[in-house]
Amino acid sequence: MLTYAVLGSGSNGNSYLFSDGNVSILIDQGYSVAELSRRLERSSVPLSSIQGVFVTHLHPDHARGLGVLSRRIDVPIYMHTTMATLQEEQLAKLGIPEGLLRCVAVSELVEVGPFSCFCFDTSHDSPGSVGWFVMYENKHYMILTDTGLTTKEHVELANGANILFLEANYDATMLSNGPYPVYLKRRISGDLGHLSNDQALQFLEASNFCGDHVYFIHLSDCNNDPAILEREAALVTDIPFTVCRKNEWYGSDFEVK
Repeated sequence: MLTYAVLGSGSNGNSYLFSDGNVSILIDQGYSVAELSRRLERSSVPLSSIQGVFVTHLHPDHARGLGVLSRRIDVPIYMHTTMATLQEEQLAKLGIPEGLLRCVAVSELVEVGPFSCFCFDTSHDSPGSVGWFVMYENKHYMILTDTGLTTKEHVELANGANILFLEANYDATMLSNGPYPVYLKRRISGDLGHLSNDQALQFLEASNFCGDHVYFIHLSDCNNDPAILEREAALVTDIPFTVCRKNEWYGSDFEVK
Protein backbone atom coordinates (compact mmCIF):
# COMPACT_ATOMS: atom_id res chain seq x y z
CA MET A 1 0.00 0.00 0.00
CA LEU A 2 1.33 3.40 -0.95
CA THR A 3 1.68 6.25 1.51
CA TYR A 4 2.24 9.73 0.10
CA ALA A 5 2.58 12.95 2.04
CA VAL A 6 3.25 16.65 1.77
CA LEU A 7 5.90 16.80 4.50
CA GLY A 8 6.12 20.54 4.10
CA SER A 9 5.41 23.14 1.45
CA GLY A 10 6.41 26.79 1.41
CA SER A 11 9.32 29.17 1.74
CA ASN A 12 10.65 27.49 4.90
CA GLY A 13 11.07 24.09 3.29
CA ASN A 14 9.60 21.64 0.82
CA SER A 15 9.54 17.86 0.65
CA TYR A 16 7.10 15.26 -0.70
CA LEU A 17 7.12 11.60 0.36
CA PHE A 18 6.15 8.40 -1.44
CA SER A 19 6.55 5.08 0.40
CA ASP A 20 5.33 1.50 0.04
CA GLY A 21 6.39 0.67 3.61
CA ASN A 22 9.78 -0.70 2.56
CA VAL A 23 11.09 1.69 -0.08
CA SER A 24 10.60 5.44 0.16
CA ILE A 25 11.49 8.31 -2.16
CA LEU A 26 11.39 12.07 -1.71
CA ILE A 27 10.74 14.90 -4.10
CA ASP A 28 12.98 17.71 -2.73
CA GLN A 29 14.64 17.91 0.67
CA GLY A 30 14.58 21.42 2.10
CA TYR A 31 15.04 20.45 5.76
CA SER A 32 17.72 19.43 8.21
CA VAL A 33 17.96 15.67 8.70
CA ALA A 34 16.57 16.06 12.22
CA GLU A 35 13.55 17.99 10.98
CA LEU A 36 13.01 15.62 8.08
CA SER A 37 13.08 12.65 10.48
CA ARG A 38 10.52 14.35 12.70
CA ARG A 39 8.21 14.91 9.74
CA LEU A 40 8.65 11.35 8.47
CA GLU A 41 7.61 10.03 11.87
CA ARG A 42 4.15 11.51 11.27
CA SER A 43 3.59 8.88 8.61
CA SER A 44 5.58 6.13 10.39
CA VAL A 45 8.28 6.09 7.70
CA PRO A 46 11.89 5.53 8.87
CA LEU A 47 14.65 7.71 7.47
CA SER A 48 16.56 4.56 6.54
CA SER A 49 13.85 3.56 4.02
CA ILE A 50 14.65 6.49 1.69
CA GLN A 51 16.33 5.15 -1.44
CA GLY A 52 16.19 8.17 -3.71
CA VAL A 53 15.66 11.94 -3.64
CA PHE A 54 14.45 13.73 -6.79
CA VAL A 55 15.17 17.47 -7.02
CA THR A 56 12.98 20.10 -8.66
CA HIS A 57 15.60 22.88 -8.43
CA LEU A 58 18.44 24.12 -6.22
CA HIS A 59 16.81 26.98 -4.32
CA PRO A 60 17.52 26.40 -0.61
CA ASP A 61 13.93 25.75 0.44
CA HIS A 62 13.96 22.72 -1.87
CA ALA A 63 17.58 21.60 -1.70
CA ARG A 64 19.35 22.74 1.47
CA GLY A 65 19.21 19.29 3.09
CA LEU A 66 20.35 17.21 0.12
CA GLY A 67 24.03 16.94 0.97
CA VAL A 68 23.67 16.08 4.64
CA LEU A 69 21.00 13.47 3.93
CA SER A 70 23.00 11.85 1.12
CA ARG A 71 26.08 11.61 3.33
CA ARG A 72 24.14 10.37 6.32
CA ILE A 73 22.33 7.45 4.68
CA ASP A 74 24.13 7.07 1.31
CA VAL A 75 21.03 7.94 -0.68
CA PRO A 76 21.27 8.82 -4.41
CA ILE A 77 20.22 12.33 -5.43
CA TYR A 78 18.60 12.64 -8.87
CA MET A 79 18.55 15.95 -10.75
CA HIS A 80 18.33 17.26 -14.28
CA THR A 81 21.74 17.35 -15.99
CA THR A 82 21.34 21.06 -16.80
CA MET A 83 20.78 21.78 -13.11
CA ALA A 84 24.13 20.23 -12.23
CA THR A 85 26.17 21.63 -15.11
CA LEU A 86 24.96 25.24 -14.86
CA GLN A 87 25.08 25.47 -11.07
CA GLU A 88 28.37 23.79 -10.23
CA GLU A 89 29.29 26.23 -7.45
CA GLN A 90 25.94 25.99 -5.70
CA LEU A 91 25.93 22.22 -6.09
CA ALA A 92 29.42 21.95 -4.62
CA LYS A 93 28.28 23.80 -1.49
CA LEU A 94 25.70 21.09 -0.83
CA GLY A 95 28.44 18.48 -0.54
CA ILE A 96 26.66 15.61 -2.27
CA PRO A 97 29.17 12.75 -2.64
CA GLU A 98 30.16 12.33 -6.29
CA GLY A 99 29.04 8.72 -6.40
CA LEU A 100 25.58 9.62 -5.14
CA LEU A 101 24.80 12.38 -7.64
CA ARG A 102 22.74 10.99 -10.52
CA CYS A 103 22.16 13.37 -13.45
CA VAL A 104 19.22 12.55 -15.71
CA ALA A 105 17.67 13.96 -18.86
CA VAL A 106 14.12 15.19 -19.22
CA SER A 107 11.77 12.22 -19.75
CA GLU A 108 14.48 9.70 -18.77
CA LEU A 109 12.86 6.97 -16.70
CA VAL A 110 14.40 6.29 -13.30
CA GLU A 111 13.37 3.24 -11.31
CA VAL A 112 13.81 3.04 -7.54
CA GLY A 113 12.24 -0.03 -6.00
CA PRO A 114 8.57 -0.08 -7.06
CA PHE A 115 8.66 3.55 -8.22
CA SER A 116 9.25 4.83 -11.76
CA CYS A 117 9.92 8.55 -12.13
CA PHE A 118 10.77 11.06 -14.82
CA CYS A 119 11.21 14.81 -14.87
CA PHE A 120 9.77 17.48 -17.17
CA ASP A 121 10.85 21.07 -17.80
CA THR A 122 9.48 23.95 -15.76
CA SER A 123 10.01 27.72 -16.08
CA HIS A 124 11.80 29.14 -13.02
CA ASP A 125 14.78 31.35 -12.24
CA SER A 126 16.88 28.36 -11.31
CA PRO A 127 18.64 26.69 -14.27
CA GLY A 128 17.46 23.19 -15.06
CA SER A 129 14.32 23.41 -12.95
CA VAL A 130 11.90 20.53 -13.41
CA GLY A 131 8.75 18.92 -12.10
CA TRP A 132 8.44 15.20 -11.43
CA PHE A 133 5.99 12.49 -12.44
CA VAL A 134 5.91 9.45 -10.15
CA MET A 135 4.36 6.11 -11.11
CA TYR A 136 3.52 3.33 -8.67
CA GLU A 137 1.60 0.30 -9.90
CA ASN A 138 -1.36 1.81 -11.76
CA LYS A 139 -1.31 5.20 -9.99
CA HIS A 140 0.31 8.39 -11.28
CA TYR A 141 1.41 11.40 -9.22
CA MET A 142 2.46 14.77 -10.61
CA ILE A 143 4.41 17.46 -8.75
CA LEU A 144 4.24 20.82 -10.54
CA THR A 145 5.77 23.63 -8.52
CA ASP A 146 7.98 26.71 -8.90
CA THR A 147 7.12 27.59 -12.47
CA GLY A 148 5.99 30.87 -13.95
CA LEU A 149 4.40 29.22 -16.96
CA THR A 150 2.54 26.03 -17.75
CA THR A 151 2.92 24.18 -21.02
CA LYS A 152 1.04 21.80 -23.26
CA GLU A 153 3.18 19.00 -21.83
CA HIS A 154 2.14 19.95 -18.29
CA VAL A 155 -1.50 19.87 -19.33
CA GLU A 156 -1.14 16.44 -20.90
CA LEU A 157 0.67 15.02 -17.88
CA ALA A 158 -1.91 16.41 -15.45
CA ASN A 159 -4.67 14.87 -17.51
CA GLY A 160 -3.12 11.45 -16.88
CA ALA A 161 -2.42 11.92 -13.16
CA ASN A 162 -4.41 10.46 -10.29
CA ILE A 163 -3.01 12.87 -7.72
CA LEU A 164 -1.84 16.38 -8.59
CA PHE A 165 0.42 18.52 -6.41
CA LEU A 166 -0.02 21.97 -7.94
CA GLU A 167 1.62 25.25 -7.04
CA ALA A 168 -0.67 28.16 -6.15
CA ASN A 169 1.87 30.61 -4.79
CA TYR A 170 0.16 33.97 -4.68
CA ASP A 171 -3.07 35.90 -4.95
CA ALA A 172 -2.54 38.57 -7.61
CA THR A 173 -4.28 41.32 -5.63
CA MET A 174 -2.41 40.53 -2.42
CA LEU A 175 0.91 40.54 -4.28
CA SER A 176 0.12 43.81 -6.03
CA ASN A 177 -0.92 45.54 -2.79
CA GLY A 178 1.65 43.86 -0.57
CA PRO A 179 4.92 45.07 0.93
CA TYR A 180 7.38 43.51 -1.52
CA PRO A 181 9.51 45.84 -3.66
CA VAL A 182 8.51 46.19 -7.30
CA TYR A 183 11.40 44.10 -8.63
CA LEU A 184 10.44 41.18 -6.39
CA LYS A 185 6.77 41.42 -7.36
CA ARG A 186 7.82 41.27 -11.00
CA ARG A 187 10.04 38.27 -10.34
CA ILE A 188 7.26 36.35 -8.59
CA SER A 189 4.63 37.10 -11.23
CA GLY A 190 6.98 36.76 -14.21
CA ASP A 191 7.52 33.88 -16.60
CA LEU A 192 10.40 32.59 -14.45
CA GLY A 193 8.53 32.98 -11.17
CA HIS A 194 5.54 31.23 -9.63
CA LEU A 195 1.95 30.32 -10.44
CA SER A 196 -0.80 32.52 -9.03
CA ASN A 197 -4.07 31.15 -7.70
CA ASP A 198 -5.75 32.17 -10.95
CA GLN A 199 -3.09 30.49 -13.08
CA ALA A 200 -3.29 27.30 -11.04
CA LEU A 201 -7.06 27.12 -11.35
CA GLN A 202 -6.93 27.92 -15.07
CA PHE A 203 -4.42 25.10 -15.47
CA LEU A 204 -6.67 22.74 -13.56
CA GLU A 205 -9.53 23.52 -15.95
CA ALA A 206 -7.35 23.39 -19.07
CA SER A 207 -5.97 19.97 -18.15
CA ASN A 208 -9.45 18.58 -17.57
CA PHE A 209 -7.97 16.91 -14.50
CA CYS A 210 -10.27 14.12 -13.39
CA GLY A 211 -8.11 12.35 -10.82
CA ASP A 212 -8.69 11.64 -7.16
CA HIS A 213 -7.28 14.71 -5.38
CA VAL A 214 -5.50 18.03 -5.87
CA TYR A 215 -3.06 19.41 -3.32
CA PHE A 216 -2.40 23.12 -3.74
CA ILE A 217 1.19 23.67 -2.65
CA HIS A 218 3.89 26.31 -2.11
CA LEU A 219 1.57 29.07 -0.89
CA SER A 220 3.30 32.34 -0.05
CA ASP A 221 3.08 33.46 3.58
CA CYS A 222 2.82 37.11 2.62
CA ASN A 223 1.04 37.07 -0.72
CA ASN A 224 -1.65 34.42 -0.35
CA ASP A 225 -4.46 33.44 1.97
CA PRO A 226 -5.57 29.79 2.13
CA ALA A 227 -9.17 30.88 2.70
CA ILE A 228 -9.19 32.87 -0.56
CA LEU A 229 -7.82 29.92 -2.52
CA GLU A 230 -10.29 27.51 -0.93
CA ARG A 231 -13.23 29.72 -1.95
CA GLU A 232 -11.93 30.16 -5.49
CA ALA A 233 -11.11 26.48 -5.99
CA ALA A 234 -14.57 25.43 -4.82
CA LEU A 235 -16.05 27.44 -7.68
CA VAL A 236 -13.88 25.74 -10.28
CA THR A 237 -13.71 22.05 -9.44
CA ASP A 238 -15.78 19.31 -7.86
CA ILE A 239 -12.69 17.15 -7.37
CA PRO A 240 -11.56 16.89 -3.74
CA PHE A 241 -8.75 19.31 -2.98
CA THR A 242 -6.56 20.37 -0.09
CA VAL A 243 -4.91 23.75 0.37
CA CYS A 244 -1.60 23.00 2.08
CA ARG A 245 -0.86 25.41 4.87
CA LYS A 246 2.56 26.21 6.25
CA ASN A 247 4.01 23.77 8.80
CA GLU A 248 1.21 21.24 8.41
CA TRP A 249 1.33 17.68 7.04
CA TYR A 250 -1.00 16.27 4.43
CA GLY A 251 -1.33 13.02 2.57
CA SER A 252 -2.96 9.68 1.92
CA ASP A 253 -3.13 8.53 5.54
CA PHE A 254 -3.94 11.82 7.22
CA GLU A 255 -4.96 15.36 6.53
CA VAL A 256 -3.66 17.66 9.25
CA LYS A 257 -1.29 16.66 12.06
